Amino acid sequence: MDQTAGRQPRIAVSYARTAASHPPRFSAHLAELAARAAAGVEAAGGHAVVVDSASGQVFSAEDFDGVLILGGGDVDPARYGGNGAEPTIHCVDTQADETEIDLVIGTHELGKPVFGICRGLQLINVAFAGSLVEDLGPDSVHKNHREAAPMALHQVAVEPGSLLAGALGAGPVQVRSGHHQAVRRLGDRLKVVARAGDGVVEAVELAMPDEGWLLAVQWHPEDEGSPDGQLAELMVPFVQACRGN
Repeated sequence: MDQTAGRQPRIAVSYARTAASHPPRFSAHLAELAARAAAGVEAAGGHAVVVDSASGQVFSAEDFDGVLILGGGDVDPARYGGNGAEPTIHCVDTQADETEIDLVIGTHELGKPVFGICRGLQLINVAFAGSLVEDLGPDSVHKNHREAAPMALHQVAVEPGSLLAGALGAGPVQVRSGHHQAVRRLGDRLKVVARAGDGVVEAVELAMPDEGWLLAVQWHPEDEGSPDGQLAELMVPFVQACRGN
């Protein structure tokens, strides 16, 4: 009998809750998304521990069975040799970057699962020595360009045989996104498992599955406008993987 089958894994759900660079409206929106993500972890059978990556507190990967990195401000371009003068870069919090990179690398090195959403994908890519496109431009389909507007809805193509395909199915998937940056140089040991119609990377996994469980998506399955059931379809395999550690 599997002794881990009924165990509730303890999962860090990380975002920069108190980042001084985040305007109040942005902070409130991130808090709403974090609450829905944490509820998704709980509904899938995990114990969500929301951590504030901007707090300066040290969080050890050893204290968790897995980590979920949520959306938020831009990763500091200095982390990946990017253009710090790009005028669209906003809401940078270097403490959050450091805390979450340490969590990602520490969790992965311990053989525990890592899941990323939006900024989470970008942060994971940088943690694995990748780089980012600083801005996708004013015509990007990946965000709604009106002030305080809902996220954009678009399709992504999922690679067959991937972890992501196992959760959502291969082929076109409808997603809700709101980002102005994306993967430029893919991080070491990662592979692309979904793209948008314009070629933007929409999901990554480990190139060698035997190196561990890692999945990151560029969109927001926890957004209230996402397709019904999509958050659960992603959270269930993540929490199951965390239960195995």
